[in-house]
Amino acid sequence: MIKARTYDVFLSFRGEDTRDGFLSHLYNDLCRKTIETLIDSEKLRRGDEISEALLTAIQGSRVSVIVFSKDYASSRWCLDELVKIMDCNKCVVPVFYGVDPSDVRKQRGSFADAFAKHEENFKHELERVKSWRSALTAAANLSGWDSQVTRPDSILVDKIVKDIMNKLNCGTSNANLEGLVGIERRMQKVLSLFQDEIPDFRKLGIWGMGGTGKTTLAEAIFHHVLNGFQSYFFLANVREYEERGKLFKLRQKFLSAILEDENLCISTSRIGSGFLKDRLSRKKVLVVCDDVSKLSQLEFLFGGNNRLGPGSRVIVTTRDKQVLIQYGIDLIYEMKELDEDESIQLFSQHAFKSNNPMEYHQLKLSQMVLSFANGNPLAIKVIGSSLCGKTKSYQESEVKKLKQVPNPDIQKLLKWSFDGLECEEKEMFLDIACFFKGKDRDIVTWIMDSCYGFAYSRIENLIDKSLISVSQNQIAIHDLLQQMGWNIVCNESPLMPEKRSRLWIPEDSYDVLTKNNGTEMLRGIVLDMSKLAKLELEPIAFMKMQRLRFLKFYHTCGKILLFKGLLSFPNELRYLYWEGYPLRSLPTKFDLRYLVELDMRYSNVKQLWEGKQDLGNLKVIRLHHSKNLVRIPDLSSATNLEKINLRWCFNLIELPSSLQHLEKLTLLNFSFCKNLRSLPSFYKATSLTKLYLSGCSNLEIFPEIMETMERLYELDLSGTALKELPSSIANLIGLKYLGLNNCENLVCLPDSFYKLKSLEIFNVKGCSRLEIFPEIMDTMERLYELDL
Repeated sequence: MIKARTYDVFLSFRGEDTRDGFLSHLYNDLCRKTIETLIDSEKLRRGDEISEALLTAIQGSRVSVIVFSKDYASSRWCLDELVKIMDCNKCVVPVFYGVDPSDVRKQRGSFADAFAKHEENFKHELERVKSWRSALTAAANLSGWDSQVTRPDSILVDKIVKDIMNKLNCGTSNANLEGLVGIERRMQKVLSLFQDEIPDFRKLGIWGMGGTGKTTLAEAIFHHVLNGFQSYFFLANVREYEERGKLFKLRQKFLSAILEDENLCISTSRIGSGFLKDRLSRKKVLVVCDDVSKLSQLEFLFGGNNRLGPGSRVIVTTRDKQVLIQYGIDLIYEMKELDEDESIQLFSQHAFKSNNPMEYHQLKLSQMVLSFANGNPLAIKVIGSSLCGKTKSYQESEVKKLKQVPNPDIQKLLKWSFDGLECEEKEMFLDIACFFKGKDRDIVTWIMDSCYGFAYSRIENLIDKSLISVSQNQIAIHDLLQQMGWNIVCNESPLMPEKRSRLWIPEDSYDVLTKNNGTEMLRGIVLDMSKLAKLELEPIAFMKMQRLRFLKFYHTCGKILLFKGLLSFPNELRYLYWEGYPLRSLPTKFDLRYLVELDMRYSNVKQLWEGKQDLGNLKVIRLHHSKNLVRIPDLSSATNLEKINLRWCFNLIELPSSLQHLEKLTLLNFSFCKNLRSLPSFYKATSLTKLYLSGCSNLEIFPEIMETMERLYELDLSGTALKELPSSIANLIGLKYLGLNNCENLVCLPDSFYKLKSLEIFNVKGCSRLEIFPEIMDTMERLYELDL
C-alpha cells in the first residue's frame, strides 16, 4: 500500500517499451540527485479502474513525467493514468521516446492503430476514448523532450533531470503562498489580465511605490504559471545590475537560459542576428523583469527585439509607470497597500508569530504601527521583525520612536526613487512632503509652476514614479514617503534648523522665528501654534528670508503678536496662509506679484491694501471670518483669480465692480456678510459655478443677468432681503440648485422661472410673504426636489 505522502516526481510509462532501458536510467539518475521519485509499477494497478493508491500518488507528486513510447496508447491503463495526470493540472514533463510529438498530438502512426482498436473495444464508452484523445493532445502540446532531437540517451536523461530540478526549484503551490498576506487575492486579479486562452504575445506591468510587494507578487505569478511555458526566466533586481555595471552578464545569462544555449555570446547592445531573433520568436517563454527603472534596461535585455513566440508573457515590475507606457505595455496592475485586516495579519506574523493579536497590548501596538506604515508590507515586516521577542516596554518605546527616527532599511529602499528625479522634481517633491499634502492639485500645480515651471508634467512624473498620488483632485503622499522627504530636509543641517530649506516641525519654526536668525536658504515655513506659547515677531522678522516661497501659520488664536507692525513679507511668496493675522492690512512694501494663494481666515484685516497691485498669479483669496473687513481692493489685475471666500465677514459693505470682469472665477462665497447691500453684475464671469449669498440679510437686489451663464449650477440666496428676482434669471440655463429659504421679504417669482430647465433642487421654505408662485412647466423635467 502506498503511503499518502508527497513525492517530487511521478513517472508514468509503458513498461514493455522502456522499463529496462531509458526509464531505468532516468529513475536512477533522479534517485542519485535525492529527488523522491515514484515509479509507476504493476503493484499500483489493481482491477479495471485506477486505484486510490495510484490516484493519491499522482495527486501527491509535484511533477509528473510522461514517457510517450511506440505502444503507449495501446495501454488503456496508461491512457487512464494520463487523463488523471492532466486533470490534476500539475507540472507535466512529456518525453517523446522514439515517437514523433506530432503523432502523439494528432494520434497518427502507432497511436492511430491503437485508437482504432480502442474504438472497437469500447463502443459503449466512446466518451472515455474521447477523453484519452483530448489528454494526449493536451500533453503533446506542452513543452517536452524529444529523443530524436536530443541524443544519446545519457544526454537526454541529463537534460530531463536538470529540467525537473529547475521546475522543482521554481514550482509553487498554495502552500508556498502561506505567509504571503494578500498575495493570492492580488495574484488572481493579475492572472485575469493575463488571459491565458489568448495565444498572442502579451506584456503586463506591475506598478507601485517601493515596499508594496510588487516583486513578491511577480514571483508568486511566475511560479504559478511557469509550467505552461517552454522556457522561463526571472530577471531579478534589474536596476541594481545596471548600477553595478553587470547588466550585460544578466542578459547573457537570461538569453542562454531561454534559448538553452550555454555557448551563446552577444557582444553588442542589440540582438543583431536574424537567426537569434527567429529562435526567440518561436519559443513560448515566460519572463519577469523585476525592479526596472528605465526603458533602456528593457531595450538592452531584449536587444531591441520586441517580439517573443506566440503565447509568451513578459511581466515588468517598476515604480515608474512611464517605463511601462514607453515599452508599449497597456496591461498595468497598480499595486495597492494592504487593507487593515491584511496589515494586522502581516504585522502579527512578524511581531508575535501568530495571525492575529492575542492580547490587548498586541492589538494596541498593531494599531500604532499600522497608522504609521499605512498598509506598506515592507514597513510592516521590518517593524514587526524588529519588535519580535522584545518586552512590552521596549516595543512601545520603539513604536513611538518611529515617527521621529526613520527606520534606515525602509528609508534606503524608498530613497532611490527620489534620487532618480530631476533637480526641480526633487524640490517639488520636498515642497509637497513638507507643505502641500492634501492640497488641491490645481492650486499646487499653479504654485509649483510659478516656482519651477512645467509643473503639470513634473507632477505627472511624480505620480508615475509612485512618489505621490491624487485622490479626488487632492495631492496625497504616503506617510513613509513623506517621512523620507522630511528626513532629506533634516539632513541638510541636522543641528541648525535655520540652515535648512524648509521648516515644518513646530519647535524648529518657533525657534528660528524667535531668534530672528532665518536665512536665504529657507524656502518655506509651517508653524502650528496649537501646543506652543505666544510668539512676538519683530518688524524685520522676514527680512533675512528673501527667498521664502511658502508661509503657513495656523492654530494661532492670537498667539502670534506684531506689536511693532511688520515691515514686509518676502516678495517671492507664492503661498501665504496666516490664520488670525493680527494687523489691519498687509505691509505696504509687500509686492504680491508672485502670490498664488492668500489665506488669512479669522484675521483682523480691515482692508488688504490701497491702490492697485500686480495680481497676475493670484488664484485664491480666503478671508472668511475676518470680522473687521470692510472692503476688498481693486482686483482688475487678478485675471487668473478663481476662488474668493469671504463668508462671515460681518462688516463687508461693498464688492469691487472689477469682480464682474474676472472670467476665470469659479467660486464666490459671501455667505453671512450681513452688511453687504449690493452686488456687481456677474454675467461676464463666465466660469462661475457656485455663488453663495445665504445670510446676507441686507441684500435687497439681485443684479440682472444680461447674458446666458451656462456653468453656474449652484445659487444660494437663502436668508436675504430680496423682494423679487429679475426675470433675466432665466439666463442661468445651467442652474441645478436654487436656495431661497427664509427670504421673508420675497413677494413673487418671475414668470420666466419655468425656463430654468436644468433645475433639480428648489428650496423656498419659510418665505412667508410669497404671494405668487409660478407654474411648474413640463419643460422642468429635471426638478425632483421642491421644498415649500
